[in-house]
Amino acid sequence: ASAAEADGVAQQEAQRAAAACDERERVCQRLQRDGADAEALAERLAARQAELAARAADGGVRIQQEGDALAGMEQRALESREALAVAEARQDAAREARSAAQVTHAQAEARRQVANEREERLAFEQAGASARLDALTQELAAIDAADDELARQMAAWREDLAGRTLNLAGAERALEEAEMGVRAADAALGAAEHDLDATRRDVTALGEALHAAELRHTELGGKRAAIRERLEAEWRKPLEELLADYVALEIDDEALRAEAEQLRAQLEALGPVNELAVEEHDETVKRLDFLTTQRTDLSDAQKALLQAIREIDTTAREMFLKTFAEVREHFRRIFMTLFGGGECDLRLENPDLPLDCDIEIHASPRGKRTQRIHLLSSGERALVALSLLFGIFLTKPSPFCLLDEVDAPLDDQNVGRFVKMLNEFKVNTQFIVITHNPRTTTEAADAVYGVTMQEPGVSSLVSVRMTGMPVDEDAAEGTPVS
Repeated sequence: ASAAEADGVAQQEAQRAAAACDERERVCQRLQRDGADAEALAERLAARQAELAARAADGGVRIQQEGDALAGMEQRALESREALAVAEARQDAAREARSAAQVTHAQAEARRQVANEREERLAFEQAGASARLDALTQELAAIDAADDELARQMAAWREDLAGRTLNLAGAERALEEAEMGVRAADAALGAAEHDLDATRRDVTALGEALHAAELRHTELGGKRAAIRERLEAEWRKPLEELLADYVALEIDDEALRAEAEQLRAQLEALGPVNELAVEEHDETVKRLDFLTTQRTDLSDAQKALLQAIREIDTTAREMFLKTFAEVREHFRRIFMTLFGGGECDLRLENPDLPLDCDIEIHASPRGKRTQRIHLLSSGERALVALSLLFGIFLTKPSPFCLLDEVDAPLDDQNVGRFVKMLNEFKVNTQFIVITHNPRTTTEAADAVYGVTMQEPGVSSLVSVRMTGMPVDEDAAEGTPVS
């Protein structure tokens, strides 16, 4: 009986050992299948990465092409602007010639009127002085000859004026055509910039997708390494040997899933077997948590940075537009004061992008049509610049201001307006004016500094306090000359 019981126990142990061996083989097969799936997924990700890299290279080529096209458009716009400047210069010359012809015509009319008055006076004197009849007759003949000459000159001047008027009309038409070309070039340039922005956004999206694929590839590589280490630690064999012993099974997926569930239930019934697997799982979970935390932090930081950029752009845009509106209003008011009328304006070249565009200054003194500042005379340009400067001071005052020969191109009337403006602004701003105009120094200056040479080769500094206490020579040393 004892031998029979021992044989039964031995058979049971053998059956349990065989069952355990079968379970281990099934686990090995399942792990091998998981490894093959991981390798196939890695290959697909590598192919996807290569495709994204090719698309990124294609996007770079498109960006280069768009950049070349944009450069060409900018060159054509520059040529159009230069042609417009030449046409405007020709128009200005034609206007000056017309003004000169009008002045010459007025002088001729005045001379003719003087000759008529003189003829009447001679006729009146002829009635009372017969002795001077011959002399007056000769003088009258000379006056008639001069009148004929003046008439011929007036006819020639009228023909010249008509020709110049036609030239002026042609120049104005050429100017209008050039302005239309510049507007068309600006529109094409804006469209090209929009296309370039869209291409840049596409490249950025492709780069983000490529980065996500690289992260996924790295994550799968880590999982693959963990599975490899787990298999080699559990079976105590290299993965290559395990794969060499791999035998494919022709079993339905549902049957395999059912078998896997059964084996999982049996493993749960057996309880913990390999403590190293638990440690590896904990390490993997910790690494996953660490990577997830880092990814979350990076995403949050990116969102915060983009939000800060949007807030900064919004704030800067609001502050710029507010300051620009104030300067524009002050500029108009100061312009009307200095010119005694007229129109002016400050315009943004691209109102949709106020922080990146240029600012155009348009000025039209009284009696002239609106035109760009570079077509004005030197005195008018000086007054426009002073209007803009004082307009900025009204928006944001400055404690000091240095002006170098700004009143040189101004006449007496405009110098008076400039002096009046200085007296209004010197309450909050100290002006240092370098000038050779005595009217500016006497009417607006509180102190005058000059250099004189009383002896040859010896310069000395002279200071005069126009109001208040006198200025001593020690305090005058090192002060800018005005």
